[in-house]
Amino acid sequence: MTMIFRIIPGNEDEAMKLMDQLVRHTRTDPNILLADVYRSQNKSRKFFAYLQFTDQAALDSHRGSAYYGEYVLTSLYGMLETSSLTVETYKPLFHHEHHLK
Repeated sequence: MTMIFRIIPGNEDEAMKLMDQLVRHTRTDPNILLADVYRSQNKSRKFFAYLQFTDQAALDSHRGSAYYGEYVLTSLYGMLETSSLTVETYKPLFHHEHHLK
């Protein structure tokens, strides 16, 4: 899953703290293989998040989790320029065993 979004001016520091907490919590979930957030080098309010799940059930579980509700829906979502939010999910074309360990 990828997400691209911009933070409302003045909320960057608080949003980065929330994203750090969310990523740290997400990385403890064995069904999430990868969770990273990147900040644009040219547009300081623009971010890109990438999460890789073991399967669709893991993605659904993540979206329904208490920490997702707390960090994303309750706190972070209010700091986003909602018109900038793009969320995409993808299916892998190739499966490599070392990614599934």
